[in-house]
Amino acid sequence: MDLYEALKAGTSAEELLKIFHKDLDEANARIAAEQEAAANKEYLDTCRKVLAKAIIEYAEAFSGEDLGESFSVESVIEYFKKFEKEMGQVVDFSKKLDKTLKENKSKNENPKIIKTIIHSVDDDEIFAQFLKSLK
Repeated sequence: MDLYEALKAGTSAEELLKIFHKDLDEANARIAAEQEAAANKEYLDTCRKVLAKAIIEYAEAFSGEDLGESFSVESVIEYFKKFEKEMGQVVDFSKKLDKTLKENKSKNENPKIIKTIIHSVDDDEIFAQFLKSLK
């Protein structure tokens, strides 16, 4: 609806100004968030490049060999990107797990069993903990 239609329908000028300022504030916040995200991306790209160069220089100094044929800054950066993606999945899982454990604790369930199962690799210990929880 345009201003003419809104005024004709009985919307006050004050209400239209409130709506306009609200929309304007939301648009400015969105632009600021996009600019911050772009700056963060640029900074992360720069950090990756600096770290990749440093790792290659370290490896060359340690090995005493020129590794330019084996490694490139671009290949190390691609490795970082894959690593970041995997770590992002781990962080997401960890947050979901923490949320689940907190919800279970607030429901008065036994989160100790869940923690034991998640952190234990010994099947006998898992089974023993489960049996203890049944008592």
